[in-house]
Amino acid sequence: MNAHQAKHIFLPPLLAITMLVGCAAPAGDWVKDNAQPLQVDQDKYACLKDAQQPFSYLSGSPGWGPGWGPGWGPGWGAASGYAGVQTNQELYRACMKARGYNWQPQ
Repeated sequence: MNAHQAKHIFLPPLLAITMLVGCAAPAGDWVKDNAQPLQVDQDKYACLKDAQQPFSYLSGSPGWGPGWGPGWGPGWGAASGYAGVQTNQELYRACMKARGYNWQPQ
């Protein structure tokens, strides 16, 4: 796969994920009485780290075939996909609440 093909395979899903994440984040911040800025940042980081979950997506024929069945034939399969991590927002919110924070919308 050359760079041009890779761009066409990976760019659309990446853009879709970026747009969904941008739209899904409401404006506001986590607040806690008497919390110092450094402690707030450390708690956000710890909760964000704990809420990361791996994901992957695969489409097409991922392997080598003897020449029968749909998508199989002499040669490598035409699979495309991507993998990464995503933030489980429910886990993140639960973690921040467990640490005593409240969400303050703007």
